[in-house]
This record gives sequence, C-alpha cells and structure tokens, in this order.
Amino acid sequence: MPMVYKGGASIFADWTVILNANLCLEKGYDVFLENPCDNWNRKHVYGKLLLNIPLIKNFPNFYYFYLPIILGFIFLTVISYSLFDYNNKKYWLSFLILIFSIPVLLVVERSNIDLIIFIFLFIISKSNNFLLNFFLILISSISKIYPILLTIIFIFQNNLKKIISYSLYLILFFLLIAAYQWESLVKLFDNKDQFTGFGLYSFSFFGILDILKNFTIKIHNVDYSWIKYLYFFFFILIPIYLINLKFYKEISSSFNNVQIYNQSKFEEKMYFLSSTIILFCYFSLSNFVYREIFILGLVPLIISLNIKKKDNFLTFFYFLILTKFIITTISNYLVQNDLILNFGPFLTILKHTVDLYLISLILHVYIYFITYCFKKITNQVPQKV
Repeated sequence: MPMVYKGGASIFADWTVILNANLCLEKGYDVFLENPCDNWNRKHVYGKLLLNIPLIKNFPNFYYFYLPIILGFIFLTVISYSLFDYNNKKYWLSFLILIFSIPVLLVVERSNIDLIIFIFLFIISKSNNFLLNFFLILISSISKIYPILLTIIFIFQNNLKKIISYSLYLILFFLLIAAYQWESLVKLFDNKDQFTGFGLYSFSFFGILDILKNFTIKIHNVDYSWIKYLYFFFFILIPIYLINLKFYKEISSSFNNVQIYNQSKFEEKMYFLSSTIILFCYFSLSNFVYREIFILGLVPLIISLNIKKKDNFLTFFYFLILTKFIITTISNYLVQNDLILNFGPFLTILKHTVDLYLISLILHVYIYFITYCFKKITNQVPQKV
C-alpha cells in the first residue's frame, strides 16, 4: 500500500509527515489543523514532543533518508535478537515468515513511530533500571498516547501496599501527561480519521463490526446479507468459545510460573507489555495493520515455555500467531495487486476472524496473569522461590 506522489512511491511517509510538520510549525501553521508542507496535507497526529526536532533544514539528508534507515535497521535487529536463538533452530523458518510479513515490512517502509516504541519496549523489557524505563515510557507517551500503558509494569509489585502507592504515582503521571498535552490531544482526536485503519489494513475490533455492518450479499438481485449474522455466530462466537474452553486448564499450567513484575525476565516482561498494548489498541482504537508488530513481542516467551514444556496450548498459540501473519500478508498482497477480483471482502472477513481468535487467547492469558498475580500478593498461591 504505497504512498504515491507524482507517480512515484514515497518511502518513509509516516516519518516525513512529522518532519514536514516541524517545518510548517516554523512558518506559523497550527499543524494539528493544517500541514501544507506535507505532500498530502496530512495533519499532525502525534504528541507535541515530535514538533521540537532541531536542525531539520541544516541536515535534510540525515533526517529524511539516513535516520529512518538507521531506525529500521535497529528495529529489525531487535526483532531478530528477540526471536532467533540457537535453541530455537526448528522455528527459524517460521520466524522469517513473521519478519517478512506485511505489518513488519509496512512499519519499516513507512518508518512509523510504532517502530521506535517497539524498540523502547524491548529496552524496557531488558532493563531493570527504574529511571531508564520511566524515561523511555515518558518520551514514548509524549510522542504517542498508548505507550503510557507500559507503566503497568511498575504497578505489579510483591505486596499490596507497593501496588497502591505505585498506582497513585502513575495516576499523577497520567494527569500530568494529559495536562501537558490536553490542547493537542483534543485536536489530535479531531484528526482520528487520519490514523484509522480500514478493511485489510485495519487491526481493530471495530474493523470486523464495520465490515459485517456494511457487508452485502446479493445474488440475482436477492439480498442474502442475513447470512453474515450466521457467519458471526457459527464462525466467530462459537469457535472463540470452544477454543478458550478447550485450553482453559492448559493456560494455567503453561503460564503458572510466569512473573509479571519489573524485575521479571526479559521474555516475561516483553510478553506482558506487548499484550497490554495489543489488547488496549485492539479494543479502543482503529489501528493500521502495522500495529500488529507488537504481537511479535509475545513470541519469545511462548517459544521458551514450549521448549521446556511441549504442551498443546503453546504449540497452538504460536501456530495461530503464525497463521494470522500469513493470512494478513497473503490477503494484503492479493488485494493490493488486484490478483483476486471480487474476493476482497471475503479475505477481509477471514483476516479479521483470525484476528479475533488470536485476541481472545491473548485476553484469556492476560486475565490469568492478572488474577494469578493478585492471588500471589494475597498469599493464595505459593510464592516462587
């Protein structure tokens, strides 16, 4: 899905719009309302921090070309480091499929800010330094809204008193961020159509609702659109219920030793933070498909646990993630290149159906994490030694 300008594809389009907004701001424009410096007059849909990039006119080649290449290289290095391990050699082929999927390729080609946030998430998962992690979350949250959710890693402590005190600090942090950006946040949400995904390029619960709402089936001028409600019931609701029912007990046995504290292991922290972002964005925002890169943050823990336990749920969980990325990639490629005429709506429904299957499992595991952590704090389960 290239951004085309004067007959040619424009690379790093999501990064250049930020740079162009900085240039227009210097000319006196309110870039949250208009941004004529951008080739498509796209308004600024990020935080105020990204409107303070210095010396763009002095070093245009660096900012417009070399910096996004560097960020893309770091991002791909982070993913490769997270996935590829000598002990996981049998998964390497599937890892390549994940890396060369549409969400990863698109976020690199557009050089979207999600790329930087993923890098920060990786550093936070690797580091146990409170000040470093808090600083990275602060920078991310001022740039975009949803990274403020990463502060949840500080809430989960070893006792209830610490949880309450940290929660109060974080509420204050939320209020300060909101106060600092309130005016720009109001303008930003007025521009929400600009960062709203659509069809195959959407990753959102609202995506499938919109598709089913507008999907029509007519044969010989007879409306058979009622079939979509049967589809929703028999191919979405019932399978989701059966999948989660089948793996209800296995989820607890698969993740019963996982910790979700700030001092947890890299794979555990990365899983928990990634799933927090995925669930929030999926159910509250309409996202472009490149936000699916955060699903890759789930893989290291799933693989490491599966190597130790070899259970059916972890195998199925990983297979569903892989299947989801394959379907997303193939469907986008076929539709974007007009290789399957008239079947685009069906591929779109298939993509969003698999998304829902996966999200239901991610939510199920997430709820287990929260309840298990609470039980440990209240001494309802033995503490891990």
